[in-house]
Amino acid sequence: MAFLMLAILIILLCVSYFAGKRNLLSPWFLLCLAVFLPYIIILCNWENWNVQISGIFVLYVTTALLAFGCGMLIITKLFRKTTAKYPENSVVTVKKSELYGTNPSRKRYPTNSLLLISLVCTVLYVLKLVMDVGLSSSLSTMLRNIYNNVVNNNYSPGFVFNQMREIITAIAYISLFRFLQELFSNKPYKTFIRLAVPILLFIVLAIMSSDRNIFLRFAIYAICMYVVFFQHKSKNMRYANKQIVFRVIILLMIVVVIFFLMGKAKQYSSDFTRAISIYGGSGLYNFNLWLQKFDGELYYGASTFSTFINLLNTLLSPFGAQIQGVADIARFDEMIIFTSPNGYVYVSNIYSAMYPYVQDFGYFGVIIFPFAIGAFYGFLFERAKKRNNAFSWLIYCLLIYPIVFFAIAEQLIRRFHLGFVYEIVWCAIIYYFACGRGRISKKRIVSLPKGECCKCKE
Repeated sequence: MAFLMLAILIILLCVSYFAGKRNLLSPWFLLCLAVFLPYIIILCNWENWNVQISGIFVLYVTTALLAFGCGMLIITKLFRKTTAKYPENSVVTVKKSELYGTNPSRKRYPTNSLLLISLVCTVLYVLKLVMDVGLSSSLSTMLRNIYNNVVNNNYSPGFVFNQMREIITAIAYISLFRFLQELFSNKPYKTFIRLAVPILLFIVLAIMSSDRNIFLRFAIYAICMYVVFFQHKSKNMRYANKQIVFRVIILLMIVVVIFFLMGKAKQYSSDFTRAISIYGGSGLYNFNLWLQKFDGELYYGASTFSTFINLLNTLLSPFGAQIQGVADIARFDEMIIFTSPNGYVYVSNIYSAMYPYVQDFGYFGVIIFPFAIGAFYGFLFERAKKRNNAFSWLIYCLLIYPIVFFAIAEQLIRRFHLGFVYEIVWCAIIYYFACGRGRISKKRIVSLPKGECCKCKE
């Protein structure tokens, strides 16, 4: 079964690649890749984990991937119908000013202002975290205390400081976009350092807050935005993909090393291979183990939507009303302790995104939810391609991380929180004031076959 699953994943990876017109940012391709890579990690731990893949695991995972692909392809077909007014052999391209901001008449990017805001917010936020746990003899001890305060006491610095955190994050997102914009438009390097400082301040924030997930989300966004700019610069998609894959591998290696060092900074004891194996592969393997013990008791939406149910119960509690659902789910999932016959032990609290779907509706859960999510991301992807401007791609790359996390944890519905909404709102606000509403033109240049004139269409 283990190698059957591997063969299926390879086939789906190839199918999704060509179904997405060789676009490496196609959501179905990204999902298949996001499941394929953790599965490779599982196979690499064959002996230590005593890997035994069940038939039901193969069925459920395959169904989820196919359902997601169907949802995306349906939306893609609908979008293609709406753009049928363009000739089939025409090529829709974008003015450089739309993506690279080369029009000198547009307002100047406020590099210094955003740097100052990010610096002030970072200093205040870090001081708040340190004051709430107290000074320690070493940085690693202090980081561990901050982490324990979050995990054990469900710590939050408060609304104002949480907004500072979202502002720092949003400025880092926009600064990276601007950095890439200038890099690919071959502008002078004089502003690069000032654009890099807010990004470094964000990394300091991620380290001090002991939250490695916000760093991973930023890294996913950064890599996707890099691919967007590279694709727009290249004329040959197939040749561009070869270059992109090589560069992305290097970027991923850097991200993985930083992620590991952030764990060591808060006194994690795992070595490099063990840390990556547990974080990257144990979620999918834990889902395989859990499926073999699943008793069939269904929650009919209460597990997947537990965050919303808990929020509504909090709002309704003063009125004495409650919504019946699963018992309150902690901020971190229950630990799974796995012991291999050879004595290898790992403890992991990371589940696959498919776990709550199956809890709610059994086998139909991996049809319903992946199909709906595939349609949602298919809409975002096709909309970004159709509008083909910077802000549309920025939003798509900002929202893509739940797909990459699919094999590790549910990050779209079950982990939805107000902080995520604030992050998107602050990104939109800062982008508007930094880049300007008129910075992205809505006009597209349609290159028609030889012998016909070119027209600009709205």
